[in-house]
Amino acid sequence: MRTSPPTDLEIAAFTKFAHDYDIINDGEVGVTNANILCTPIIDADGEITPQTLAASLLNVKNQIKFKSATYKQADNLARALTPEEQGIYRAWAKNQKLLVSLDGSEEGYQNVSSILGWLRGNQVTAHGLDIALGNVINNPQPGQRIHFHPQPKQSREYGPGGRINHALKQEEPKAKAAVGQQEFHPNGRRNHSYVPPEDAAKKPAGTPDAWHEVIQIQLRDWVLPSQEARLQNEYSAGVAAGRSSRDISASLATIIRDRQRGR
Repeated sequence: MRTSPPTDLEIAAFTKFAHDYDIINDGEVGVTNANILCTPIIDADGEITPQTLAASLLNVKNQIKFKSATYKQADNLARALTPEEQGIYRAWAKNQKLLVSLDGSEEGYQNVSSILGWLRGNQVTAHGLDIALGNVINNPQPGQRIHFHPQPKQSREYGPGGRINHALKQEEPKAKAAVGQQEFHPNGRRNHSYVPPEDAAKKPAGTPDAWHEVIQIQLRDWVLPSQEARLQNEYSAGVAAGRSSRDISASLATIIRDRQRGR
């Protein structure tokens, strides 16, 4: 079994072979595909060539992940960009922590296809990508969709940053006290502050969502369109992840503070 690493010629041969046979060669999926195809060749002390790759593919074809229609569409759009624009997109996508990026998944390719499809014919800039993301989220065209990483739902017992939600801790005993009150005092007189348990458990109708109102104010706190898009993207990502209004508001507040500090 050979121990020497693949040469530049062998790497080039695999790259071309993968392209010719629609084999995914990007991200973790690409690394897995390369290992599945090339390991038998290396173990047999052979060289990685189009001929040996074709022979290996016959044996491991059911383990290989091939390019889907979504991948091809995203790949075609990406290849139409200049090297500088490709670098701008990669840097921008890296900063979108909640967005499924170029990780070899169908969701990642769908995001690339949707965002670059919206920008088709326009120069790719970080500002333009912000606007494109916001538009695809809020007004997707047929076939367009944005995927986010699933986020764990945070318990209401804790607020942003893991701080204890003291307001909730104080609310719970009050509710229990209301339910546990006696309708009559020990001396037989009626307790006029008594609240029946079934009434105490009811939520007053029409109670406004204070956090929702705060969020609406925060979404209007911007100066540049790119700042508006960033706020809207954070809000949409929070809703998609099932986060509470309070958590979403805290994230928006961080973005607003950063803008005010000039970050």
